[in-house]
Amino acid sequence: MALETLRDLLIEEAKFLSSVSGQVEEVRRQLSTMHSFLKDADRRQDRYNSQTVQDWVAELRDLSIQAENVLERYAIEIVSKREEKSLKKVLKRFTCILSECLSMHQTGEEIKGIKSRMSDLTKQLESMGIGDTSPRSVDDIDWSRKTYGHEIEEHFVGMKKDIEKLESLLTSNDRSNRVISICGMGGLGKTTLANKIYKGKAAQQRFQVRAWICISQQFQPKTVLQQLLKQLLPHESEEQDEDALVRKLYKVQKDRKCLVVLDDVWEVDHWNLLRSAFPIAEAYSKVLLTTRNQNIASTEYIYKLDCLSEDEGWELLQKIALPTNCSQELPAIEIKLLEEFGREIVKKIGCLPLPISVIGGILRGEKRSMEWEKVCRNINSYLQHGKGLEKDKRVEQILELSYNALPYNLKACFLYLACFKEDENINTEKLYLLWMAEGMISLEDKGRGETLRDVAERYLFELANRCMVQVERDAYSMYNRFESCRLHDLIRDLCLSKGKAEGFLEVMDRHMEREEEVSICKSNRLAIHVDKLDNDHNYNIGENKNTRSLLFLQKGWPGRNWNNSITFGMFKFVKVLVLEGYEFENGKLPKGIEKLNLLKLLSLENSVVKELPPSICKLPCLQTLNLEYTGFIRLPNLIYKLRRLRQLFLGDNHKRFGVGKLKLKGLNELEAIIGFDSSVDDITHLLGLSKLRVLGGTIRDEESLSMIVDHILNHQDQFRSIKLTIDMDSKDGSTLLGRLVMCHSLCSLSFNCQVSKLPTYEAQLYRNVTFLSLENTKIEEDPMKILEKLPMLRKLNLGTNAYMGRKMVCGATGFPQLIHLWLEGLPNLAEWRVEKGAMPKLSYLDVLNCTKLKTPVGFEFVTTLDLCWHRASHVPHHRQCKRMRAKIERLLKIPPHKNGGDSGGTLLQLIHKRPTLKLIHSLTGFSAPCCN
Repeated sequence: MALETLRDLLIEEAKFLSSVSGQVEEVRRQLSTMHSFLKDADRRQDRYNSQTVQDWVAELRDLSIQAENVLERYAIEIVSKREEKSLKKVLKRFTCILSECLSMHQTGEEIKGIKSRMSDLTKQLESMGIGDTSPRSVDDIDWSRKTYGHEIEEHFVGMKKDIEKLESLLTSNDRSNRVISICGMGGLGKTTLANKIYKGKAAQQRFQVRAWICISQQFQPKTVLQQLLKQLLPHESEEQDEDALVRKLYKVQKDRKCLVVLDDVWEVDHWNLLRSAFPIAEAYSKVLLTTRNQNIASTEYIYKLDCLSEDEGWELLQKIALPTNCSQELPAIEIKLLEEFGREIVKKIGCLPLPISVIGGILRGEKRSMEWEKVCRNINSYLQHGKGLEKDKRVEQILELSYNALPYNLKACFLYLACFKEDENINTEKLYLLWMAEGMISLEDKGRGETLRDVAERYLFELANRCMVQVERDAYSMYNRFESCRLHDLIRDLCLSKGKAEGFLEVMDRHMEREEEVSICKSNRLAIHVDKLDNDHNYNIGENKNTRSLLFLQKGWPGRNWNNSITFGMFKFVKVLVLEGYEFENGKLPKGIEKLNLLKLLSLENSVVKELPPSICKLPCLQTLNLEYTGFIRLPNLIYKLRRLRQLFLGDNHKRFGVGKLKLKGLNELEAIIGFDSSVDDITHLLGLSKLRVLGGTIRDEESLSMIVDHILNHQDQFRSIKLTIDMDSKDGSTLLGRLVMCHSLCSLSFNCQVSKLPTYEAQLYRNVTFLSLENTKIEEDPMKILEKLPMLRKLNLGTNAYMGRKMVCGATGFPQLIHLWLEGLPNLAEWRVEKGAMPKLSYLDVLNCTKLKTPVGFEFVTTLDLCWHRASHVPHHRQCKRMRAKIERLLKIPPHKNGGDSGGTLLQLIHKRPTLKLIHSLTGFSAPCCN
């Protein structure tokens, strides 16, 4: 991160650095050399066991932060003043010339000190042999990670479907599944599952010869090949070179049906080195891998293993902790308490088999509920230490291995995830912006035509492939690969402990004990999730003047009251400031933010802010300004002065001070603007921004719409994602809509304007539209004839008076990608027919206030439906509800209720029998009060 900062300074400010620029370049070279040594140290297999290396890394971190602070302060306090061209500013600068010279001299002296320390550290590195990345000898292999095919798992629970699926793949003659990877996070039971299959009857009957080898991180190709050959050909001589071993292994697997299990494969290179020994395309032999890295054998079959269910986790805990039947020994109330605490323990450790086994061993034979409650309350402590003083490293080691194996530039990105709350679904776009503002995205990883945001997305993809984060794909967007991500609870604990130990990040949570708070702010980043900050908290926050990030994160609306005693002026080196979910006194921002000259990201999302002070627009380094969901906010017409701004998220109800529209001319680095409003913001300025890639906003007049459509059509390659809301009165809506859907980058469109007829579908129209909302369009012909042909449409809203006809038909091949359909306020709609094969992916259906609509025909063919919600504008009589329930049951082919009468019971049976139908909230004429 220090290198990225120095690179930016040299590129953007070199011509102003004069005599200091040469020293800056020398610091950059030395830091680059040390960076290379650090990468080499990271590849050493004993790096995390070497206290010397850890001490050196800590010293380098402090030194790099000092270098950043000195150079950035110089760039802002001295260099920026030289850019001023007005006579007043020039005269003011000359009156302070002695002060400026003193600052330059001080900077030079500080740089000399940094260079001296860097030189000493470099010599220490060379003497320590950090660059030596030679592998360990066989004697140094970590035997605690060794696994064997003959081992028997005493306590095995669940995984029946996993075993059935994998055995069917292994015993089939399908040549496309020769290599099968069991993939998942550490402690999930991959080895146990593979071992169960390896020793199972299906494998024994299918394969003539079997072999099991544990790869681990201490990978030695020749040793692995020798051990495999010894198991497949026991009488074969071992004294052979690698080429001979590969040929013999290849031949035996081609001649005989062999099953080879490669347990604990870590790197793609490891598999690639062994791959030539397996006749994947020529024989009926098969290879089963267990790995935490989905990239390994990614071209083959990948089987993702999930956590145990709560019931399975409780069953496993019972088997280990209560090996004998205690139902006859203990009273019923005690048994109930044991199960209550046991299930809570299972949930707290995320249903992972390994930690459940560890806790089960700690509780083994313990039948007192008060002891179970104590373990449940202090689960983290027991996972680390058991009941004694010695550290139990089983869980910690398993999870740390995944962290240690991360590529060098992903470690900081991973640790940063801990700043979000436990179990929080983290918005990926927000995460990318934070990573970029922190300098965690390396320019070296940026390909041709890519932005830093694209690189950040690849980083998250790599973390997901390595089973470090769980990602949720964005079903409604073409631009985003992922909508959100989250951390398993134990992985987040690893983030927190590593972040704190390395001085990277600390989190202040509302659940923290008072004695824990004294350690706050020794790290360079602080995330705060407490409801209210008192004076003690304020003192701790202000301890570290070198803090680089402050994140105050609250959920909900309206926000918590902000404590105005916090002054941000003391944090001179803060680059990221997030104040989300707060209500500021009188709607004004806290003091001191305008003094944060190094600030790159300012987020006020979900906070109550009435106006943005003009002083914010003088921040020289600001790259991201997030004002989303801030309610009615007034902006100074000075946003255009933020020359380095790249992302601008305006509130939907933003206004500007004074006369005229909000100026945007001069924001030449702007890549994304969300919340644009043609009635408030100057559209002519917007169209002059050559780096703009993402555009989202509202157009309220025909002239603005015509201008923006012309610009987009003439610059099709410039834009990646366009989300527009058209809200205006026009008699020529059809023409406007016809031109708009020609924009290839248009992915989301809300159209609130009268349209006599939808534009006819053609291949070049609606190309990437994933979301479409029509309201007050008053279409007379059935819109489904055209809309069902849209190839990428995932969500469709037909709102109030969107369609004035009485009949709709969804064709047999219609809506191939549609996931969510919303119908509301269609006053004349009475008939709706869905042909077999239509909407094959529909999961959510919302129908509101369509009072004439009868029960739709054909929905028995839509088997993917998850949520069906239909509500009339009136509250029907209870008997009508019962009649409609009967209609729905016939529609969904539910057998009649055995005892007759109210059919609510059969609806509940349906929910259990058809797990895809998760919820029936209210259907065709029902109202929520009547259906509860």
